[in-house]
Amino acid sequence: MGSYYEMVVLSMLAFGISAGCALDDKKLQTTLYIKQTFGQDQRPVGTDTVAINWLIRDGPDAAANTIGHAEGLTTHANLAKNLWVTIMDMVFESGSLAGSTLKVMGLHGAMKDGPGQWSVMGGTGELTTARGIINYKIIKEDSASRTFEILLYVYYTPMETIPVRA
Repeated sequence: MGSYYEMVVLSMLAFGISAGCALDDKKLQTTLYIKQTFGQDQRPVGTDTVAINWLIRDGPDAAANTIGHAEGLTTHANLAKNLWVTIMDMVFESGSLAGSTLKVMGLHGAMKDGPGQWSVMGGTGELTTARGIINYKIIKEDSASRTFEILLYVYYTPMETIPVRA
């Protein structure tokens, strides 16, 4: 039989593990679209680095609603393969996610390079403590713009379930 202190430590450990899982994770699984317009919503900030402010829309066509912006930087990381590493905040300004953000990072190329995947490494607002992936494919590309179809698979903890200390 274990000592009193061993039992106390084990009890505290068991409580800590169960309390650590007490937050209610929710899942966001949806399809959105990012419209990248080369001459309009991005500007160079150095050699092979561009500041971005791409539109996030709820559909792929011109009549779709703009629900936010993808704001950040993209850098030409692999010249031989024409791959760009992009670090962005997806800032939601309207719709059900208004006031929330997702922190996203990953590589992308051109339409000919096929689909890809970005990491979701955090969030704010309704999407607090977000983590997950975004599968994307470029569905339209010409000399003026590019449209990404993005499939979000994100787990998060809504703000109302995070304990606040008094």
